[in-house]
Amino acid sequence: MAAALQLQTHPCFHGTCQLSPPPRPSVSFPSSSRSFPSSRRSLSAHVKAAASSLSTTTLQEGIAEFYDESSGIWEDIWGDHMHHGYYEPGSDISGSDHRAAQIRMVEESLRFAGISEDPANRPKRIVDVGCGIGGSSRYLARKYGAKCQGITLSPVQAGRANALANAQGLAEQVCFEVADALNQPFPDDQFDLVWSMESGEHMPDKPKFVKELVRVAAPGGTIIVVTWCHRDLGPSEESLQPWEQKLLNRICDAYYLPEWCSTSDYVKLFQSLSLQDIKAGDWTENVAPFWPAVIRSALTWKGFTSLLRSGLKTIKGALVMPLMIEGFQKGVIKFAIIACRKPAE
Repeated sequence: MAAALQLQTHPCFHGTCQLSPPPRPSVSFPSSSRSFPSSRRSLSAHVKAAASSLSTTTLQEGIAEFYDESSGIWEDIWGDHMHHGYYEPGSDISGSDHRAAQIRMVEESLRFAGISEDPANRPKRIVDVGCGIGGSSRYLARKYGAKCQGITLSPVQAGRANALANAQGLAEQVCFEVADALNQPFPDDQFDLVWSMESGEHMPDKPKFVKELVRVAAPGGTIIVVTWCHRDLGPSEESLQPWEQKLLNRICDAYYLPEWCSTSDYVKLFQSLSLQDIKAGDWTENVAPFWPAVIRSALTWKGFTSLLRSGLKTIKGALVMPLMIEGFQKGVIKFAIIACRKPAE
């Protein structure tokens, strides 16, 4: 962030957790398209496109404010996992199944990446990049007996995540702080599992984001990225169609998103860094029930009154939720998982 953060000491594993921000300026977005450059363009072109977009600092301020404002209502209604649920296609979806579906998303992601259940080989050091209020971190810490460090741009999220860890007796295993995913406060080769659950869509510089994930991964470590993407471009396409770009721009304005990229863009970025066992999956059908369920929860009396109390940014985000459904239904938005392994020394 642009302004210096005031530091509050917290027993994090590598230093202090940054919890208290100064006031942030308001955020405004340019009207230009935020579709990621064609996957056929070079990585240097990707970097130039990212650099020419809206100010990274301004974007980060907006992301932090959005989640400072909205995380409380999300936790109150949906619990501490701030991500999509995973549903089997055609399954009977009950109102009480959605929190279980969020746990399934975590488990299916681990299964997809081939994370070992063997106590001798399971991850012992985990980083949660874009940790929200720490739901994934605490779940993974319990599951594997691992130490987990989470980073977020939102001081409210970091503070709440640490409070929940303390309350659940996990303060010796998990720690959360305010930090930039594009400049992570960790040494090289640190983590057996690098976990990014629905944070990549907020990253203004996708090549730098991927490089940071690879940098902090330990040799032989696994990287899992679960994220929103736009559809892959066809062989003759240089960009999305104008109506598709317009739809994504409206979503960007509400959710503080920069350029979108495709799943194949992510795969090529990991390939360029010589990662191994790279694989990707399209889970769009598996998350289809999620946004309708979120909308239904917002239309309850509890959801409606919580929205009114939460602030304008959260209300603006709620109003564009139907656009997410439209994007998925029209094939513009894809829900993707990418997993790979850093070569062992």
